[in-house]
Amino acid sequence: MKKLLVVPLAALCAVPVLAAATKSPLVPTFIQHLVERKAGALAYAPTRAPANYRYLSYTWNAAAQRLTIRLHDKHYAASNAKRTAVFTATPFAGALSACSAGKQKTIQYAGNKVYWDGTVAWRCVQGTRGNVKLAATGASLPDVGLALVVSSAKRL
Repeated sequence: MKKLLVVPLAALCAVPVLAAATKSPLVPTFIQHLVERKAGALAYAPTRAPANYRYLSYTWNAAAQRLTIRLHDKHYAASNAKRTAVFTATPFAGALSACSAGKQKTIQYAGNKVYWDGTVAWRCVQGTRGNVKLAATGASLPDVGLALVVSSAKRL
């Protein structure tokens, strides 16, 4: 006698939903591993970007101790610098309480205080080997768009 396997319809429908729910990271995983290996204590990457912005490239300048990750609006050519957001991670020699120096305003975004000077959004975090300044700039993005990038940055 053969047994009939009965699978509830809900279980069959859930598989595509779960697959669709998984989202690729903003900075590709392969690039994250490269950044970790090269930048060490300065290996931070944004996890969110303004609408239509995607990962474009990264550079590590060992001499200047500067990690740069570029995000670009997919509707424009990659050579259009006005549609590029630049995220950086650099050492911050001062105390975390001194991070706000030069700010024009403070933006509370996703539980993080982000500072703005009219051009650059930034925040400072305690890193594994000292304090780190995370900053973002972009000619066509408002303060909240850059605050989104900076506030979402995570240690890799």
